[in-house]
Amino acid sequence: MKPSPESTNSTQGLSRGQIALGLFGLIAPVLTFLLAVSPVPDALKIFILVVMAVGYSFVCFWSFKSSKQPTLRPPAPRDDDPLGTALQAIGGASEFFGASLKPDDLFRLVSDRVAQVFPFSCSSLFIQNEAGDSLVIVQTDGLNADGLMNIKLPLERGLAGMAWLSREVEIDPELELETASLGPEALAGLHSAVAIPLLHDEQPFAVLVLYKDRPMPADANLRPTFEAIGERVAPLLLSSISFERSISNALTDPITKLPNERAFFMVLENQLAESQRFRSERPLTVMSIDIKNFADANQYFGFATGDRLLAFAAEHLQSQLRKMDFLSRSSSDEFLIILPTASEKFADEIVQRIRARFSTEVFAVSETEEIKLWLNFGWATFWQDGETAEQLLQHARIRKQQTKAEEPSKVLWFPKEYVN
Repeated sequence: MKPSPESTNSTQGLSRGQIALGLFGLIAPVLTFLLAVSPVPDALKIFILVVMAVGYSFVCFWSFKSSKQPTLRPPAPRDDDPLGTALQAIGGASEFFGASLKPDDLFRLVSDRVAQVFPFSCSSLFIQNEAGDSLVIVQTDGLNADGLMNIKLPLERGLAGMAWLSREVEIDPELELETASLGPEALAGLHSAVAIPLLHDEQPFAVLVLYKDRPMPADANLRPTFEAIGERVAPLLLSSISFERSISNALTDPITKLPNERAFFMVLENQLAESQRFRSERPLTVMSIDIKNFADANQYFGFATGDRLLAFAAEHLQSQLRKMDFLSRSSSDEFLIILPTASEKFADEIVQRIRARFSTEVFAVSETEEIKLWLNFGWATFWQDGETAEQLLQHARIRKQQTKAEEPSKVLWFPKEYVN
């Protein structure tokens, strides 16, 4: 490849600058010595030294300017690069909106631009789950989008799994592989698919699958187009996925995988806004729950067992709530619950339901020891007990402390052979 004139001149300028500095560095000490021992007047010596200093400064400045490299700018999309032209608007939108551009909005924008290069009927984005053994569809757009959303497949199954493992574009020309993996109902009206792995540092972080409503030939000439789509789309979706995960981590308790207290207040503020609009027509109850004598059990059996105990409590609490109810973990062993449209009477029914569940469940500490958990409950209802999130939570916690004083401790520990 022939170098450009700019790069050639820059290289030559850099070489000349280095040579000039080297020669000046060698000659200057000799001239200075000869000048010092010479019988010339002092005024003339000073003049010569000033000229040498100015000359040295000039050489340094010239060397610096000639060695500067030209600023590299990303090339503008060529007229014969329709994919680059189509996706240029996506990059601009992503940079302009930043974090305010939601992942589903960005995915729709990307799908729209990709469709201009390769028309398709439906697009899906697969990412790896936390366990690392499956791929989950987290974004869809187009035909059958609702039926495909949240489908989960093992890594070794499906077209997306093949692309993930091979890190190469995979084509299912008649949708045979996808139908066997996802089922005909989810793919109704679709007849072919291509899976494009999205790579970062040569490792896959997602797979973009494009479905067509007609058979697609396994044309080798299409592969460069699909690979170009993957290269162009990957940076855009990577930043969106990373941002979404950071938000999720900031609002999730790592031990129980429940929302944390920060998420609790965010949801409660939204629910309070609805209840304030309709007052008594839309009741709202907040509950605070903790485990009786959890600190003693945690200290006796160890913190690892204490973490498992918290996860056990979270699982069984969630099982007794409605889908609209919101369960979160606050700190230590406290759990917070939001019960939309629930009056104090209904909240009491929830409490009795939870108590009945925990009275029949035991937590296995080890093969020979088990614990039966009992809980402390406190609740507060909107309007009667407070109108702000802080007031409701404070009232629920006070009521929980009152019930602790009224009831004896009920954490039971017994060998497993006596459980039954």
